Amino acid sequence: MKALGQQSVASLVKTALVVAWWVLWFAAAALVVIAVGYLIVMVMDPQWLDHQHGHIVFGGPGRGSMTVNFDDPGGWTWPIFVPALLIGGVAVAGALMIVWRLRKLFDSFSSGEPFRRENANHLRAIWIIMMIIELSRYVLFAVTGLLITIFGGPNVQAHYEFNVDLSTWGAILILIVLAEVFREGARMKEEQELTI
Repeated sequence: MKALGQQSVASLVKTALVVAWWVLWFAAAALVVIAVGYLIVMVMDPQWLDHQHGHIVFGGPGRGSMTVNFDDPGGWTWPIFVPALLIGGVAVAGALMIVWRLRKLFDSFSSGEPFRRENANHLRAIWIIMMIIELSRYVLFAVTGLLITIFGGPNVQAHYEFNVDLSTWGAILILIVLAEVFREGARMKEEQELTI
């Protein structure tokens, strides 16, 4: 199977990106429903949120992570819930923007024209979005720790581990280089078309 053009690997990836696009929109809608539901519970019966027991983990292996163990009166109070919702919102919004850019990129790959100037712009936008997501993640973890420390109450214990995800920063550096390669390829293609 060929890599570029119609009925190629690029076409398969393009189809997978359409599926990912709709899954991410479903996740965004779920976040909105959860936020509205939380707001309704806060207005109707905020005491219900104060008497919960549980364990929350933000992040994951190889990434910055925060574990919160809570018992009365921490519950699902806003210092725990709102930052978690914001972290989810940043991740989903960033992923939507990246997938949209990737769809545009793979549209041109499927048409057999990889060296367009807009492809370099798409790659540049993707690495900028990835960097913003990563920096936002650090800030939101710090804000979460601060809010839990200040408002969490005596029975809320937070353990925060700051890890720099080198794979994400490596991917960002690779995308910076690829964006410039595509920009140079588009420039050379334009020059070739002018000389013919």
